[in-house]
Amino acid sequence: MKERKWNRKVRKTVSCYAILSPQIIGFFVFSLYPILWAAQKAFYYYNGTPSATRFVGFGNFVKIFTIDSTYWETWGNTLLFTFGKLPLELPLALLIALCLRRGLKGAGFFRAAFYLPCVISIAITGLIFTNLFDYFGLINAWLTNIGLIDVPIDWFSNAWTARLVLIIGSVWSSFGINVLYFISALANVPEELYESAKLDGASGWKTFWHITLPMIAPVFSTILLLAINGTLQTSEYILATTRGAPHGSTYTVMAYVINRFVPGFAEGGANVGYGCALSLVTAVIMGLVALAYTKATAKLQDIY
Repeated sequence: MKERKWNRKVRKTVSCYAILSPQIIGFFVFSLYPILWAAQKAFYYYNGTPSATRFVGFGNFVKIFTIDSTYWETWGNTLLFTFGKLPLELPLALLIALCLRRGLKGAGFFRAAFYLPCVISIAITGLIFTNLFDYFGLINAWLTNIGLIDVPIDWFSNAWTARLVLIIGSVWSSFGINVLYFISALANVPEELYESAKLDGASGWKTFWHITLPMIAPVFSTILLLAINGTLQTSEYILATTRGAPHGSTYTVMAYVINRFVPGFAEGGANVGYGCALSLVTAVIMGLVALAYTKATAKLQDIY
């Protein structure tokens, strides 16, 4: 009897590991191994040619903190992009979620429509907004036709207008998933609270401020963390839209690292080892941002 139970337990264990094996193998092959490889190459000058590879110790890291001002400028661009995008994206997503939760006619269609941009390729999104805001594009044609401008605007020749285009395109591409997150959060708010507030004569704004927001605060903090993390890591979208133009002023930190130091994007002979060092420093900074955010929003988990 004991042997039969033992065999059943072994079979269950083996089947569990068999189910998990693709994820486990994928983690080791596609996550852990590249991280360890990059950590090792960060201490070398490495341009893809074995004969030119040489150990430089902490030289790459010293260069990051003492010479490479461009890297830190891209962090400034990244923060501008983040603080420009999130205050627009998250309130918009929450507003739409509230409308859809109130039984708006055709809510299912609108949910699908808002989510659709999330499944469109980043390269396609970049192509769409590059063409929309082209000098001879649709946006300039509309603005000229309604008389707001006399001559077309060269959106990508100015840093601020280029950033505006990037923010608009990024919000369009990603706010749909946040709408679904907020709808799920709102679905967990007990209807009895709204009914009690209505009986007490609370206005819509007071109900939202004193019931809805506190009740979804724990989920909201997670949504905001995911949004911050995703925005800080924006790279392909920048490369597909502006590629840092004008004069590198729209480079985010990850777009800069990929475009300058990742084989296939960077020019031949780029120091991949230095790019690995940049990636490690960037990962540490982003980890510290996430840790600081988690500490700062810990109280939101205990509102209710």
